[in-house]
Parts: sequence; structure tokens; C-alpha cells
Amino acid sequence: MGKDTAKLARGPLSLKKELTFQSVMLNYGLYIAMLATFATFAIINDKFLSLNNVVNVFEQAAYYLVCAVGITFVLVSGNNDMSVGSQIAFSSVIATIFLAQGGSIPLSMGMMLVFALVIGLCNGLFVVIIGLPPFIGTIATGYVVRGIAANMTKQETQYGLPAAYTQFAWNKTLGLSNLTWIAIAITLLGLYILHFTSFGRKVFACGGNAKAAEVMGINVKRVKIACYMISALSAAIAAMMLMSRLGAARSGTAETLHTECVAAAVIGGTSLKGGQGSVLGTLLGVFFIAMIRNGLNSQGVNAYWQLVFTGGITLLGAILDSYKSRANAAV
Repeated sequence: MGKDTAKLARGPLSLKKELTFQSVMLNYGLYIAMLATFATFAIINDKFLSLNNVVNVFEQAAYYLVCAVGITFVLVSGNNDMSVGSQIAFSSVIATIFLAQGGSIPLSMGMMLVFALVIGLCNGLFVVIIGLPPFIGTIATGYVVRGIAANMTKQETQYGLPAAYTQFAWNKTLGLSNLTWIAIAITLLGLYILHFTSFGRKVFACGGNAKAAEVMGINVKRVKIACYMISALSAAIAAMMLMSRLGAARSGTAETLHTECVAAAVIGGTSLKGGQGSVLGTLLGVFFIAMIRNGLNSQGVNAYWQLVFTGGITLLGAILDSYKSRANAAV
């Protein structure tokens, strides 16, 4: 990979612009909104920014963060994955049924990872090889796997997980839950792969300009399929975490998770058009949404209004992304 590839693989921080009000608002407007929102909730509730509350919120959002890190790869590559919530429902139901019948925990995890690779590969084949729009290809996959889970369970919640499995989520090391440590590990791994490896540079290149990436010898199709498989693996790990925390599984779980993950990535600066984004930005987006929900819950705000707020923030992020893309194209 030469200098041209490096140019294609640049993230948002590599753009050198004059520091104007417009550029500040385009690049940092959402972060300013985050700080303003946090300040408002901190004034209303003096426990909002307490260490205990922050740690609890992060623990609750741990599985969500893991899934969002995987989706960031797909978004940066120029695609989308609308099946992650259904993947979590499917793999968690299959694993819970298996464990309830006396299956071993390591084997159940292995099954979930294998299913994830197959589903991720199918998404990649549908979108990248056959050429279906990501919206159609991945949502169809999601309907299929969630439908299988619903048929297997008759839409009833599945119980029977071993005590060792359910206790894992609540055990703590150095003051943090095991799920929190897993989320931190996955985030650091995703950060390293996407931003410090040749594969990560290829992902940015494919999302920025697929034709130019092909000319430079990058196997664009292989890279994009690999991103779908990474997203699926992240969803499988998130399913393991959610099973452990809830102690059960059901076919209707995580129905809005894809939207939440994309919202977090967009809030964190990932472009819906590909070629731009960061794992740290996604981390900030997840933390922001989780903390805002916590603040709204503390004020007794209806859960449906929380969805409205999340949608509004996502829309703002998408609008800023669109303006930034136009500004970059004009340079």
C-alpha cells in the first residue's frame, strides 16, 4: 500500500482546515451538544456524573458497545448491516436451548461464533457479490434468522442457563464487571485493527473510493465481506454478554439495536457514506446515548420519548455528515 492508499485511508482528523465557526460546528457540533446536555443533567441531578453512576451506565451498555464496534467496520467500508439485532436474538436463543439441555458452555460459544461467521458471510455475499442494496440484503437475513428463532421458541422466553454463565456478568474484577472488561477489550482490539493495521487502512480505502482501491490492488470485495463477518462476530459476543446479564433469551430481543449502533457511530463521527469514522468516536457515541437515557430515566421521561431524542440526535449527526461530505468535495 503506497501513498495514494494512505490518502484514501485518512480518517476525519487528517483533514486540515481553517478553524472557522462553520468548520468547528461541522466537526465538533455534536460534541458540544454532548457537553451541554451532560451539563444540564448534572445541574438537575447531582448524582448524574458520579463515578458510581457512570460505571453502572457503562456496564449496562457493554454489549451495545461491542456490537457498535463491529458495525463501525461495516459503515467505514461503505456498507450497512441491519441484521445485528436479529443475529443476537437468533444466536442467544440457539445457545440457551442448547445449554438448557445440558450442553457445555465452551461448545455453545463456539456454536454462536460459527453461526455468526456463516451469517456474516451470507450478508457479504448478498451485498458485495450479488449486489443487493445493504438495506435489502441484510434486513432479509435478519428476518430469516429472527423468524427461525421465533418458530423454535414459539416466541416464548427461554430459561435454563447454567449458574456459572449467569453469574459471570455480575462478577467484578478491580471494581469493574466482567462484561465491562470484555467491552473494553473488544473496543481496544477494534481500535487497533481499524486504525493501526494494513487491513484497517484497506477498510478506509474501500469506503472512501472503491474503484481507486481496486486500481491499487486491494481486493475490495474480500475486505467488505470480512467487515460483515467482523460485525457478525461482534454481535455473537454481544449475545453472549446479554444472555449472561439477563439469564434468558427470547426471539424478540434487540429489535432496535441496529438503529442504536448506527446512531452511536454517526454521533461519533462515522460517515454513512463510508471512508470516515473511528472506534473511539463510536465509544463516545455509545456512552453519550447511554448516559442521556440514564438522565432521562432519572427524570421519569417515557421510554418512547427517549427514542425520539435518540432519533433526533442521529438525524443531526447525519445532517452534519452530509454537510461535511459536501464541504470536503468542494475542497
